[in-house]
Amino acid sequence: MRYSGFDPKSRWDRHIPETADGHEAVALNQRIEVLSWFRNGRILPRLFNWNNKVYKIKEVTYRWQERRGQELISFFSVRTSANLYQISFNNTTYSWCIDKVID
Repeated sequence: MRYSGFDPKSRWDRHIPETADGHEAVALNQRIEVLSWFRNGRILPRLFNWNNKVYKIKEVTYRWQERRGQELISFFSVRTSANLYQISFNNTTYSWCIDKVID
């Protein structure tokens, strides 16, 4: 069965994208601060602060959720003006993390 609009390579846990020059994503797993909206049961991240620098999120390219034991983690693939990042929100601890970055 064929699904229109579905790209299995868009999830980074299935495929780690490479940059144009062949570099792979760098795993970080660092805590960050995120400004987000919660609207109609959805989380809408707008900007994040990482290493004392603020990054404005231009687009959420993909979102998904995973269970890790009792915890529910919401993942977001987000694009800033220059890079693509994977950030996550832990719905149990209410904390944000930057998971991966592609230059």
